[in-house]
Amino acid sequence: MNDDYQSCLVSRLSRFVPLTNAERGFIQEMEKDERPQRKGRPVVSVGDVTEGITVLKTGWAVVKADSADGRSQILRVYLPGEVMGLAEIGSSHANHRIIMQTDGKICPFPRKGLAPLFSDYPRLGALLTALGSLDQIALRHHASSLASMDASNKLKFWLLQLRSRLEVANVGLGNRFRVPFSQVEIGQAVGLTSIYVNKLLRRFVDEGDLEIDRPYFRILKRDEWERDCEYVNAFLDMDTSWFPAAHGEGSTGDADLSAPRKS
Repeated sequence: MNDDYQSCLVSRLSRFVPLTNAERGFIQEMEKDERPQRKGRPVVSVGDVTEGITVLKTGWAVVKADSADGRSQILRVYLPGEVMGLAEIGSSHANHRIIMQTDGKICPFPRKGLAPLFSDYPRLGALLTALGSLDQIALRHHASSLASMDASNKLKFWLLQLRSRLEVANVGLGNRFRVPFSQVEIGQAVGLTSIYVNKLLRRFVDEGDLEIDRPYFRILKRDEWERDCEYVNAFLDMDTSWFPAAHGEGSTGDADLSAPRKS
């Protein structure tokens, strides 16, 4: 493996366990078919035949659903280093459309290429499975916030969760992070009108809760927001105790390669 190889996916996974050279090499293979993708372009459309997964190497993407009256809802945001289609690996056709939110690079990887995860890299397979489960928990928390919280806390919760996920990918800057969404798009993600989003953001700024320097947001009262929303960071609770041992030699020099890394 190329020692100079940099990958957001490697960075994301290494937050939980120190990867071996062999595991890093497999990820490099997953990201070998690199394709530039422009903002607004579809990665996959509803009904498309899906032949595997797609690593979002750089850039952001969103999962969108469209209603009969032309309105759109953002169901999920994908960040650099995340794997698109892993949760839907059992389906042969796409159920939602995925669109690039920014310019970026995607790396399609065939379904049959995942077989070595179960035979040669079982710990990496377990890690991807566990991380996918935390993603699903985070999505449930978001869905619960939409159903139970008032408008202000819905928006706070969405920003808090975005910050947490960016931190896992090592592409965030603590409480200051990029938010490449218009107010219309933020509304589509949290179930509010763009007018209401604008009103809430202005109130957060006026009350000293938030700084906005587009496209960057800085949460100034994170502890207070987390208390208000009863926010739980799903990505601080990965159990790696059940992971199988890594095969082959490690690149980190750690004696126990299955030990979890604290975030």
